[in-house]
Amino acid sequence: MYRIMLDTNVLVDYYLGREPGCSACKRIIELSNGSHALYVAAVSLKDVYYLVGATLKRLQRLEAGTLTESDALACTEIAWSCVRNAMEVALVANTGRRECLDAIVYRSVHNDFEDNLVLAAARSSEVDIIVTCDERLAQHSPMGALSPQALVRLLEADRLA
Repeated sequence: MYRIMLDTNVLVDYYLGREPGCSACKRIIELSNGSHALYVAAVSLKDVYYLVGATLKRLQRLEAGTLTESDALACTEIAWSCVRNAMEVALVANTGRRECLDAIVYRSVHNDFEDNLVLAAARSSEVDIIVTCDERLAQHSPMGALSPQALVRLLEADRLA
């Protein structure tokens, strides 16, 4: 059994239907069900909420030329639903003081505080693999890091073995 941290960008691709990440994330969730533990950093949930809501509002403005109050409320409700869904499919990894201090320490290898919080939450949760679309994060990760597509291949191969 693998313990897998889903990076924020993987979740955002999934909820916004952006390919190829969306299909890969959907497959990761299917393959993990009952076989592997999925995690999401608590700080990622606020980013999922914000990015999904803001993106849907921007897309509505582009398509319709305006954003009505009911459109904005619908986009916000979808963002809330994405957060709830993420909490249903994954365990939430805490990000408290210890993780914040670890994120500062990780700065010497990776100069992105938000990414470092995800790394620190993964470390605290004893995660085996971080799945991310961020190549820089993958290069600097102190634990194994794979793209969503690479993780799907690994999980499918393990399933056949």
